[in-house]
Amino acid sequence: MNPTLIRLWDVLEIMDSIDSNGKPVRFQIKYVTANRLTNQGGEIIELKDACKCSVRTKQGKEIFAQKKNFPINDKVPKDPHHWVNSTRNILLPNGQKRKLHIRLIIEFNNMKVCY
Repeated sequence: MNPTLIRLWDVLEIMDSIDSNGKPVRFQIKYVTANRLTNQGGEIIELKDACKCSVRTKQGKEIFAQKKNFPINDKVPKDPHHWVNSTRNILLPNGQKRKLHIRLIIEFNNMKVCY
């Protein structure tokens, strides 16, 4: 049985897309953990109902899955440089955020990811 394959580029496009209600699309994803600083990782994590934390539309408008209002005295979060670091922030249904490295995604919507 040959599993269905999807390219990483297509995975990222789907993750960046929005549904008919203007919200980030929900997806299933499976990836491997890795931490170079502590030399730990190798655990396979499967998230059955996740979405990208923020989505940028083709017009350049950014849509957030959960809007947060920062008081004037609070610091605005720093830019995580996702493009440079090849990472994405994923939002879980319970409100938790997870950061993952895109090269460690092994399955997306029940399709094996190829590079």
